[in-house]
Amino acid sequence: MFELSDIRRISMVGTGNVATHLARVLTKAQVRIIDIYSPQQAHAKTFSLSFGCHIASSLQELSTDTDLILLCVPDNQVSAVGAQLSPGSAIIAHTSGIVGLDKLQVGNAKTGVFYPLQTFSKQRIVDFSNVPMCIESNDAETFGKLTQLAYKISNKVVAISSPEREILHLTAVMVNNFTNMLYGMAHDILDNHELSFDLLLPLIRETASKVMEMKPAEAQTGPARRNDDLTMTRHMELLDKFPHYREIYQLITDHIIKKYHE
Repeated sequence: MFELSDIRRISMVGTGNVATHLARVLTKAQVRIIDIYSPQQAHAKTFSLSFGCHIASSLQELSTDTDLILLCVPDNQVSAVGAQLSPGSAIIAHTSGIVGLDKLQVGNAKTGVFYPLQTFSKQRIVDFSNVPMCIESNDAETFGKLTQLAYKISNKVVAISSPEREILHLTAVMVNNFTNMLYGMAHDILDNHELSFDLLLPLIRETASKVMEMKPAEAQTGPARRNDDLTMTRHMELLDKFPHYREIYQLITDHIIKKYHE
């Protein structure tokens, strides 16, 4: 039976939103970021100053005296970046929601996934205590170490396979990215009519709150749910200045009508 040892020293690749937030919360949990690599040297320097870590001039120069190399890079770069690493005994893990564990193959290195299911913007502080940390590894010891690390920053740690994580990522895009785009559309329309987006904030909060207490299908309201032709026709007229938004309005409206009235 193996004995788990803490992951205490981490090298990071990437300086984007995910890297910045993870570095912040891991540092607070007394995990040391020892070095950082980014092809954008200015970003690496800012990151280094923030977290007191060394700047590696290349992927090959990342320290071998580390417990974990954490890849916080775009999804399409995970495999290529991993292939350039010389990790020694360090675990290599990526933070992608969509990249399978099998895409991270680095010789005999132990690999895993350390995926925080949350949206990140650098200017906002995230409370990690309730952020689901999705962990995967084909090696029991590596899985145990990554799980132990995740519990240092979150109370919600789950074992998620690559196929399950793909579905989670798909639905996360729907509820976050797609919803935010709809907010942006509403903001544009209101701006065009010199109305404040702030007027919608109580509605946004209540809509989000309702789906925490009931199924989305039960929470659905609105003219399409009622099949109110008069209101939907007027809405389309009001969108004359926004032809692309008309298309999206019609597509979603048709889907709601089909779901509830056909």
